[in-house]
Amino acid sequence: MSDDEDRRIVAEFDERGFVVMPDALSPGEVRAMNAAFDGYIADYPEEWAHFSPSFIQTVDVLPRTDAFDGAIENPRVLRTVAKLLRDEIAFEELSLMIRNPTETTGELKGWHRDIIRSFERRHEINAISVVYYLTDVTERDHCFSIVPGTHGGRVDMRPEEVVPGMEFDALGPAGSAFIFHARCIHAGKLKLGSASRRTMHLYYGPADAPRTSEWTSIPARLAEKRDPALPPRLYAKAGRTEIVDGTGFKPRDVDPGMSTADMLMHLQRRVNVRRGAAG
Repeated sequence: MSDDEDRRIVAEFDERGFVVMPDALSPGEVRAMNAAFDGYIADYPEEWAHFSPSFIQTVDVLPRTDAFDGAIENPRVLRTVAKLLRDEIAFEELSLMIRNPTETTGELKGWHRDIIRSFERRHEINAISVVYYLTDVTERDHCFSIVPGTHGGRVDMRPEEVVPGMEFDALGPAGSAFIFHARCIHAGKLKLGSASRRTMHLYYGPADAPRTSEWTSIPARLAEKRDPALPPRLYAKAGRTEIVDGTGFKPRDVDPGMSTADMLMHLQRRVNVRRGAAG
């Protein structure tokens, strides 16, 4: 990638809060990731949180398989994230998500910012997310949708102020990556007649900052890796206990032996109760 291309990408990201990388994974890498996805579904069904029939997610994959390490260490993506973050980068988390066909198009989370939900603390959000598509996503399919500029020039917009037409729908073939600032307002857009969609969701942040989440464990094979081709502190947050005060904490008042999937479901039930009380 040339210096001119680097500058173009940084300028685009600064203005919109996201950039599109249409061929971040090769066809062979997409096949391998989908095969690993199938294997994880078959081998670890208890690790998947079923938030609804159309929204299924697992967030602590790395201790059980190295099949997704290549997504974390993708050199094109790492180079781009380092340019965009303008800091020494560290890996934060990885999750796998399935969006199945549905007759209900209401999004569980709705429009939101990641990591810190409080509008008053939005400027504290400082991480970059990478969403890899492992299936083709056309205009007929569920897609990632984002409101441009809400990390910067439109940072004072509240999620409830989003109206149709403001958003950018991220469409593209399997292997595409969508790199966005976690401060941008975004959502999953559900569509009637969609095929099943598979995605990988990764986060990176400044190496010296508190970790954004403790949901993804970073195993020793990564924490102890010494590879000169990688950013020197890519896995610096392994074992770090200082966590951003936001959505990244595991609940402290539940059985610590509870599976990660069960903890996620427990938290979602709490959120639903609070929403019901507020409504």
